[in-house]
Parts: sequence; structure tokens; C-alpha cells
Amino acid sequence: MKPNIVMVIVDGLRPKDLSLYGYSYETDKNIKKIASESIVFRKNFSAANASDVSLTAVFSGQYPKTNGFIHQTPNTGKEEIEKLSRNKFWLPLHLQNMGYNTISLTPQYMWFKKGFDYYINKEIRGSGKYLNIPLIKSVLLKLPNWVYKLGKKIVKVRASPPFFFSRDIIDSAILKIDKIEKPFFLFMHFVDTHCPYAGVKPKKINGKNTIQKILLGIEYSQQKEYIKKRFYDSSTNNLEQIKQKLDDSIIYTDKQIGRLYNFLKKRRLWKNTIFLILSDHGDNFGEHKIYFCRGGLYDSSIHTPLIMYLPGIKHKIISEITSSVDIAPTILEFLKEEEIKVDGKSLLPLIKKGEKIRNKVVVVDGFFKNRTAVRTETKKIIISDGEKCYLCGAQHGMGREEYDLEKDPEELRNLYFKE
Repeated sequence: MKPNIVMVIVDGLRPKDLSLYGYSYETDKNIKKIASESIVFRKNFSAANASDVSLTAVFSGQYPKTNGFIHQTPNTGKEEIEKLSRNKFWLPLHLQNMGYNTISLTPQYMWFKKGFDYYINKEIRGSGKYLNIPLIKSVLLKLPNWVYKLGKKIVKVRASPPFFFSRDIIDSAILKIDKIEKPFFLFMHFVDTHCPYAGVKPKKINGKNTIQKILLGIEYSQQKEYIKKRFYDSSTNNLEQIKQKLDDSIIYTDKQIGRLYNFLKKRRLWKNTIFLILSDHGDNFGEHKIYFCRGGLYDSSIHTPLIMYLPGIKHKIISEITSSVDIAPTILEFLKEEEIKVDGKSLLPLIKKGEKIRNKVVVVDGFFKNRTAVRTETKKIIISDGEKCYLCGAQHGMGREEYDLEKDPEELRNLYFKE
């Protein structure tokens, strides 16, 4: 019988916030337990820093500039949609055609419904009212903070995607699996770990990095308003407080992932299930003076965890550079499917034989008109048109940036303009 496939995307999850990758605080007890039986990729990078663009790259196995979808909605052009529609490969559809029962337990829209027998189109459990119209969300986030706060109080909505507790998604997943006889592909996208971390309550912390102190160091007026909104949405007033809220949201989500792991073990499904934990992008908490925004293409926003359990393959830690576009080809080769013509490369030669499969990754900024990074093991080059970030309104760096990641892992010294 073909192995089941479970793909868990934990939104905005950064390796630097997991003890598995060196964080001093344990937020990931269950993820570490799964990792002890899995392949852990230490240098995996998302193909984009924006959720829609990143997920499209995972499912298509193509870099954004190949599949055509580059900009996060609502900043997507018609030509991007047209080019994307001509792509020949889409992982959920391919698995569906192979006979898999395909299930998506995440809010889906646009082309993300394609290939799924079942997907959520209503909330599992009531969690408030939400605006899910991209244009309206974009307009609201550009309004002055006082208007934004007043609007939310009047209509009682927030300008973010619908929020589903990971607990409820796991409850639904367990019920679905109990009724399935043929092999299944289960896709879940947890947003508990996305700002403003709505599933957990803020703790009282008297942090030094208050919102007032942060705003003093911000140059762009639109970015100042954006930062005020993020603090308002998260009901916090200092960076330490919001960072603790992030940690708590990871702990909460980790517990739910552990529940699914234990269920699969109890049902004796684990040993015949491909199980993946990854993220769509990272986030910034002051790196390069960027707050709660993924723009910039620094490692804080594109370095993502990748944990892959493959039945019959022992635990291993991989330190070679990999990309999120490599996931689909890896799954298909493991299933002994014919090779597909995409940008991604199967990771199996790297896992089984230690063969290096790539020397660089390419990443696009979904919040800029034209911003691209090329990253190797030791170097990074970022090229930008110099325009401001669609999301927070800041410029994020210069038109040309070059970093020596061995000597400067925090990407603080731009070598491009070195005298």
C-alpha cells in the first residue's frame, strides 16, 4: 500500500525559535521527538518570503519566477495568474490522480483548492469575524493607526486571514483519518504562529524595547503606523512581550502536532506515513530595523525548518543547502513516480548517499515589485529595484547587497559598497 502523506506548514516558524536548531528556550518538545526519527535539514530556505508565493512554489516544485506567481495577493498582476495557469505540475492534483484521498484542513482560495477532494470553506469553530478580501486588507493596513483601531472597534473585524486554532484542525484531521480507507494526502497550514498570535494571551512583561523606543528608530512614517497596528493587534506594548507571545504560540502548536503524531502511532499508521514539518517563511523582530514583516530577504525571513520522516529511512541531520521547491520531487521519487521537470531536485540522493544536489537557492520578495536573492552556503546577493515594501512601507536595504555569511551571519556588512 502506498504510504500516506502528511504535510504540516507552521506559518512564520523560524529555525532560530526552535531548540532543535539551537534556541535556548524549548518551544518544540514534540517536534524534537518527531525529528529524532526523521531527516532534519539545517539549511533549508523558502522560495519566497510570502505565504501565497511560498506555498505555490512548494506545490508546483518551481521557483516563483518560473511558475510566474511572484507577488503576494493583493499585489498580484493578471499576467502572473495567466502564467501560473499554464504550469503542468501541481502536487495535490498529481497525488489525487495517483489515487490519493486529498484533504486540506486550511482556509483555501484561488488555485490552492486545486487537487483537493476536501478543503475547509467555513470555520471549524467560531473565532470572530474576519475580512478576507485582499484589497480591503491592503487598504486597512495602509491607514493611520487611529483609523485602523477605530474601524476594528466599529465592525469588529481584523485585516488578516481567517484564524483556525491548530487544536481544532488536529481534531478534524483525526476524524478524517478515522474514516479513510485508501492512502491519503493531508495538508495543514497552522496560523497560530503568525502575528498577532491570536491563539494565546499576552503575558505581563516589562520589556526594555517598548513600542515608543522602537518607533524612535524608524525612518518611514508608513512603517511606524504598521508597527503600531501589529502591537495593537497582539495586545502588547514591548518587543519582549510579543516575542514571548510567539514562543507560547509555538509551544501550543507543537503540542497539537504531538497529538497527531501520537494518534498516528496509536493507529499504527506512522511507519507508513511520509510526515513533513516546514514553514512558508520566517519573520523579523527588529533585524535590519524590520518589525513583524517578512520583507528584505535576509535569513531571518527566508531560512525555514524542514523535518521529513520517510518510512524506512533512519534519523539523519543534513547540513547541505536545500530549497522548499525540492519537497515535491523528493516525495515523488520516494513513491517511485517518474521524474518531473521542475526547478526542484529530489533530496533522496543527498539523504541516502550524501550527494550534493545544489550549490545555491533563489528567493523572491513577494512584497516588492522586483527583489531577488541568490544564496549559497557562504554568500548572498540581493538585487532590488529600490521601491518600498508593499506590506510595511519601508525600503529594506539598498538596491544591491552582498554578504559574506561565514564572517557576517547576521548580514550587517554590505560588501557591495565596500571601499
